[in-house]
Amino acid sequence: MWIKKIVYLVIAAFCLFSFGGTAAASGMGQTVRIGIREGRGSVALTSDSGLGVWKNGSLWKKFPARTPLQIALKGNAVTVGGAAAAGAVEVRPLSSAGSVKITDGYAYRGAIRVMKSPQRWGLTVVNVVPVEEYLYGVVGKEMSPSWHREALKAQAVAARTYAISHKNYFASRGFDMTDDTSSQIYAGINGESPSVIAAVDATRGEILTYGGKPIDAFFCSTAGGWTENSENVWGSRIPYLRGVSDDSSRMPSYRWSVTTTPEKLAANLTAAGKGVGKVRSITLSPLGKRPMAVSDRGVSGRVLSMTVNGSAGSVRVTGNAFQSIYGLKSTLFDFSQGGAVPDPDSGCKGRSATMTVKAGVPITIYGYGWGHGLGMSQYGAYQMAQEHGSADTYYRTILTHYYTGTRLEKLY
Repeated sequence: MWIKKIVYLVIAAFCLFSFGGTAAASGMGQTVRIGIREGRGSVALTSDSGLGVWKNGSLWKKFPARTPLQIALKGNAVTVGGAAAAGAVEVRPLSSAGSVKITDGYAYRGAIRVMKSPQRWGLTVVNVVPVEEYLYGVVGKEMSPSWHREALKAQAVAARTYAISHKNYFASRGFDMTDDTSSQIYAGINGESPSVIAAVDATRGEILTYGGKPIDAFFCSTAGGWTENSENVWGSRIPYLRGVSDDSSRMPSYRWSVTTTPEKLAANLTAAGKGVGKVRSITLSPLGKRPMAVSDRGVSGRVLSMTVNGSAGSVRVTGNAFQSIYGLKSTLFDFSQGGAVPDPDSGCKGRSATMTVKAGVPITIYGYGWGHGLGMSQYGAYQMAQEHGSADTYYRTILTHYYTGTRLEKLY
């Protein structure tokens, strides 16, 4: 989820999630189903400890260690080693300490469920795994395992909360979450490391709640000095996704810039269906010290909309649209033409609200952060931990800073 693009309706749907009904007794917590393959004609599995194939809750067949087992779709039937199965099958290692490996992919804890794809041709392959073991393969893919332990613990809690609140989200496809940026990046055992396992174990069962319910724990790579209010990103106000200061100024991608020309800007706008002829000016409140309170920018300074004026008329361009046109890292940007690029946090504004564009003079699009700017800034969490995280509970300070008004609760 480094740069996650998920429609806001997900949040609304999971406001109905019942916190009281999620508790598990102990151990690794409830299981989750992670979709790792779809629309496959066949899949080959293997294990160093041998494989057991379960059907309808009972052990059906055993297969030897280190020997690939072929599961295929023949017509509408799942076949296992050439033998027809009545429906879906679940493959488990014969040893409790073993794992199941997809021969063209990763190895996984838990079980591998193989079924006919519910919504398309082919097989769907699902890893059924306890939440805590799932997190072993997530946290180190969403945040570097070399980072400060308190940042990793904060990521573990955010990832666990996300997993709990997204149970059944892809139920129509036969699983809870994907293994990519549509949910959280997950690499099974191949994504594990000692530092990550320690961070997950240290926070076992802990999730963030608001009003007694698990939150939708969005996070981004770098917020660029200030996070954003949810209504300025997804359209609806969520009380725990409020803009707050983001201490990530020492991190990569905190500042970035792109250079263009008035002529290239005009051509790019035309290609995007927003042509104005020769560009004469840009109307947009200059990026200033955060938090901001202007109509065309969010509290973080992220662009909501701007107007480009040209020889053939004017066009309103949203921040998201302009980000897409130029492939920018975020919507937290501004323009400069000639002279030094100002520092918004110094309070210095480098231009007027309407910037006159001079023909033939390069335009600098400068910006801050990487991602949507909602929730926890990962680089911000890292910098906070580096500067202040000597205590073993500092991850809680990180989480309550980025997720306004939330509570850390023990689910199991």
